[in-house]
Amino acid sequence: MYTLSYVLYGIGGVAVLILLGFTIALFKKKGTAKTNKIAIIISVLVAVASFGYGGYHQYDINQTIEAADDEFADNADKFTKLYKTTYDDIEESGNSIKDSWTKGIVEAAADDEKADITSIVEEALVDNQESIDNSTTNIHKLKKYLDTMNDYDTGEYDYDAYNKAYKRLNSLINYVSDPSGSLTSYSDKLDTLVSDVDDAYKDIE
Repeated sequence: MYTLSYVLYGIGGVAVLILLGFTIALFKKKGTAKTNKIAIIISVLVAVASFGYGGYHQYDINQTIEAADDEFADNADKFTKLYKTTYDDIEESGNSIKDSWTKGIVEAAADDEKADITSIVEEALVDNQESIDNSTTNIHKLKKYLDTMNDYDTGEYDYDAYNKAYKRLNSLINYVSDPSGSLTSYSDKLDTLVSDVDDAYKDIE
C-alpha cells in the first residue's frame, strides 16, 4: 500500500546524494560550473518533488485507512448490539421449545398416553414464531453489517471474530427454527450451540 511512497522516498534519497556530489564538485571546482549548477537544480527539484509527493501519498493512504477503520468500527458496533439482542431472543425461544416439549411428554405420560411429539413441537414453534421470525430478519441484517465490515477491513480489527460469531448464531437460529431428534438430543445440541454463540459473543463485545 505504501510502495509508491517508499519508491518516491528512495528516488528522493538518491537525488539528495547526487545533490551532495555535485555541490562538492562545484565547491572543489571539478567539472564545469554550469554543469554542476544545472545538476544541483535538477537534483533539488527531483528531491523536493519526490519527498513532497511521497509524503502526500502516504498521508492520503493514512486518511483512507482511518476512514475505513471508522466505517468498520461503526458497523461492528451495530453488529454487536443487534447480535446480543438476537442471541438473547433465540436462546429464549430455544428454551421455550424445550420446556414445551418436556411438558408435553410429562402430561402425556400422566394420562398414560403416547406423546405426539410432532404436534408438541409444532405448537411450540407456533408459540415462538414471532421471535424466530425476528431473529431470522436480524441475521440478514447482521450479514449486511458483516459484508460492509469485510469491505472496510484493514486488519486493524478482528474481522474473523465477527464472521465466526455470525456463523454460530446463524446455526443456532436454524436449529431452533427446525428442531429435530429426540428431546434429549435437541436439548444437548441446543446447549452446545448456545455455548458456542456465547463464546463467540465474548470475543466481539
